[in-house]
Amino acid sequence: MRARHGWVLVSVVVAAAALVGGPVGAVASAAPAKNGPQGQGDKNGKGPSLNKSKQSNAKRTADYARTAKLAIADIQSYWADTFPQVYGAKYAAIPSNRIFAAHPGVKLPPCQGQKLTYKDAEENAFYCFKSNFVAYDDVKLFPDLFQNFGDFSIALVFAHEWGHAIQDRAGNAQQPSILKELQADCFAGSWTRHVADGDSRKLKLRGGSLDSALAAYLKKFRDAPGSSPYDPQAHGDAFDRVGAFEDGYGNGAEKCATYFDSPPLTTEQQFATRSDASSGGNLPADEVIPGTVDLLNNFYSQVEPGYTPLSIDDVFKYDSSGSKDQLPKCGGSVPPRSHIKNRVFYCIDDGYIAFDEPYVQHVYDDIGDFGVTTLFANTWATYVQIKQGFPGAADNTDAAVFAADCYSGGFAAAMWNGLLSSDTLGGQVSLSSGDLDETVAALLDYVSARGISQSADATFKLFGAFRDGFLDGYQSCSQYRPS
Repeated sequence: MRARHGWVLVSVVVAAAALVGGPVGAVASAAPAKNGPQGQGDKNGKGPSLNKSKQSNAKRTADYARTAKLAIADIQSYWADTFPQVYGAKYAAIPSNRIFAAHPGVKLPPCQGQKLTYKDAEENAFYCFKSNFVAYDDVKLFPDLFQNFGDFSIALVFAHEWGHAIQDRAGNAQQPSILKELQADCFAGSWTRHVADGDSRKLKLRGGSLDSALAAYLKKFRDAPGSSPYDPQAHGDAFDRVGAFEDGYGNGAEKCATYFDSPPLTTEQQFATRSDASSGGNLPADEVIPGTVDLLNNFYSQVEPGYTPLSIDDVFKYDSSGSKDQLPKCGGSVPPRSHIKNRVFYCIDDGYIAFDEPYVQHVYDDIGDFGVTTLFANTWATYVQIKQGFPGAADNTDAAVFAADCYSGGFAAAMWNGLLSSDTLGGQVSLSSGDLDETVAALLDYVSARGISQSADATFKLFGAFRDGFLDGYQSCSQYRPS
């Protein structure tokens, strides 16, 4: 987050209705990238490059070979059926001899006349426009993905690269890089939904696969915070890339095909100042929670008639592993440590919010300030729901939980549009570069820290609700209220 004094527009057009209508903004319109390799990243203009893997010495493995073979066959089959429906033409498959597992000594074909070696594919996976082939690093990248994110991450990479092949066949090679990348993510989501629905004869989607996709986008496939959406090799931040994947998963390839005519909102932005960049867009730790309290009160005072603010005096800290006498009482008794460990919660009986200080400190240190704000926003939403009489809020029903994430998305949209202020922070406050990626990271971390089943794909579902509120505004969250 960053405090702003005065009314400054940062790549957004602020409308009076934006607070309840979702974020509004200008989509990047960069010059098209070179019509060469396209994939998960870029490397000196010669091909896509991921962040260097911590497991760069991982040995080549055949463990994912069967997954790769089945995924490629199923993706080809999916597009044989889907391409005619979306584009009205027959799909031309990528020949099997045009799919290259790259390693030292392998002979890669030229990409539009440009000679390639394994170095061009190292830590990469890409599709070459016009030359019509896919190459992937079979020494470092794929073993690392398999080891750290599971076999679905291998299929996800292929589904994304086939998205570029679809763009090639649809005549969209010259579109801006960031839109091509987001559309390829969207196409990957549409294929994934086809598998999840049981329409694949070759693959089944296991529980946890969707959350592993979010983790892969966050840790491997996003642009670094502070990147420009106008860069000719821009790929998008994690929030936008995960959002595009979710869009395809929920709405199908037909929706993805509209991305060039009706571009999705992109939230990637550069740091506004040098100090913002040097801090990574983070406020000092001691300002985050007081500032968040101000911002949440400011938001709900605007969108909820009769809203009763909570103050910083209603927020308490504790150490779930510390002495019993400092643990919070709720309804006259101390909750079991297992219930309050790694937790930010609202005590309905006594009307306060409490947080496990070591866990929240970890979120700030390892994720960032807006990760902390996201967790408090979700808890604050529960407070608001109790006051609203939202069905199931006291019992944490699915509807209430998803609505709370949606409320948090509406709150983030108001910040994106520069409509909130904090006395603690000295005035108007807006989102900084990377803040929305911190939301994705915080949701993943919180689900894991709370011990929620890794097979539930909980974060993917929570993110979808957050994104609904962010794109369509707070008032749209009524869709989650049981009738």
